[in-house]
Amino acid sequence: MTTALNDHHGVAPRRELLAAGVSRNQVTSAVHLGLIVRVRQGWYALPGLDTDVIRAVRVGGRLACVSAARHYGWAVGENVGLHVCVSTHTSKLHSPDEPTERMSAHASPGVTLHWENEQRLEAAHPVTSRRDTVLQLATCQSPELAVAAYDSFLHVDPVGSAQLPDWLAELPRHILDQFESCSALCESFLESIGRIRLAGDGIRGEHQVRFAGVGRVDLLVDGWLVIEWDGLEHHDNGPAHDEDCRRDAVLATLGYRTLRFTYSMVMYEWHLVIAAIRATLAGGRPAR
Repeated sequence: MTTALNDHHGVAPRRELLAAGVSRNQVTSAVHLGLIVRVRQGWYALPGLDTDVIRAVRVGGRLACVSAARHYGWAVGENVGLHVCVSTHTSKLHSPDEPTERMSAHASPGVTLHWENEQRLEAAHPVTSRRDTVLQLATCQSPELAVAAYDSFLHVDPVGSAQLPDWLAELPRHILDQFESCSALCESFLESIGRIRLAGDGIRGEHQVRFAGVGRVDLLVDGWLVIEWDGLEHHDNGPAHDEDCRRDAVLATLGYRTLRFTYSMVMYEWHLVIAAIRATLAGGRPAR
């Protein structure tokens, strides 16, 4: 039975298990023994399967868009909710967390539905393909969030993302024009967002510049202003904070100025971020 489920990427309808030679009694026994998990009526999964995948199947579709991007390891924002791709012919949707609770076609709080004319979940991977995920991001998310995910895709999967330009070329021109600033040089979601917003304000620089005794910095503007994007992983991280202070001190001795911005500042107080950068640039390079 485990083999049958593995053949279906960890989750499958009962009819597929029966077709693989598993009996109804074996399915029932496996559930009681905890060897498999009943996701919803007629659907079973291996324990330990990605929670979001299970929730998407429970709704009645497959993991999609930004949720699929997160499943693939691409950087996405916080609180994106659950995105599920369902067929236009689907008539019985369920809550992602309560198998017996019905959900309307308008979804529920925290769930975004992506409707497709043709979809056969029982014969497909429970997560949308990388190609489909790329195209869904383009039409569902804001341009900067989509580009940040593409940046991450390019960085974490150089081989798998080789077809990204071809996939994006399938988009209408007015949408494609917004995604021409993808860059594999940005290594984090926050760095990509910062780069995109700075470019929109007419400020560009060099990414991932290496300094002796310091290592790489996120962005160097005008040859002297270092900008570092401190993501969520920096919160309550004493050693990382100490190392950042040391790096900033070394850069100061070399005649560079450093500005650091947190996730919340970039995402929710961009006016403060851009004001600080502009004021610093207006003041000119500090004396060595």
